[in-house]
Amino acid sequence: MKLQVAIDLLAVEDALELAGKVAEYVDIIELGTPLIKAAGLSAVTAIKEAHPDKTVFADMKTMDAGELEADIAFKAGADLVSVLGSADNSTIAGAVKAATAHHKGIVVDLIGVQDKAARAREVRALGATFVEFHAGLDEQAQPGFDLNGLLRSGEAAQVPFSVAGGVNAGTIAAVQAAGADVAVAGGAIYGAADPALAAKELRAAIN
Repeated sequence: MKLQVAIDLLAVEDALELAGKVAEYVDIIELGTPLIKAAGLSAVTAIKEAHPDKTVFADMKTMDAGELEADIAFKAGADLVSVLGSADNSTIAGAVKAATAHHKGIVVDLIGVQDKAARAREVRALGATFVEFHAGLDEQAQPGFDLNGLLRSGEAAQVPFSVAGGVNAGTIAAVQAAGADVAVAGGAIYGAADPALAAKELRAAIN
């Protein structure tokens, strides 16, 4: 299982500093949507230039103009770009077309999708590299949030998938046991007193 760090900071300089601390322990460096909105795709370019050996994920959360938005992100240096699973199939197909042209990949984010397993199978058929079973920060803050719901959906989908939302040192073993291809850790790393140590511990927990 690969480890992905989600960098939900707002300044390129801070993102570069964090990436520099944790890069040796992670496989994928994700530039979060707030960072891309605050700093633009220059954040993606900066991270890719600093870490050319890492997979760089632009979390665009595209909902429309799939081919166009994916194309500009790939040109900026992204290896993976996210499209929302609630988008029209044509939007996802357009993003996949751009990915094919650039020899890159599309991740379909199922945040807000009710029947995640069924939609995961649909978007995988459209060409998604893998599917992200994702509970956003607002959802995680709700009483009764349980990561196990995402894990059950991931297991049921039977497609390559990642899990994002509540992944930490206490839950990463369950994420791996569910068959996830990628574990996405955000706050567990960037919110830690020692992000490098947090990333190292997460890496060590992956069997």
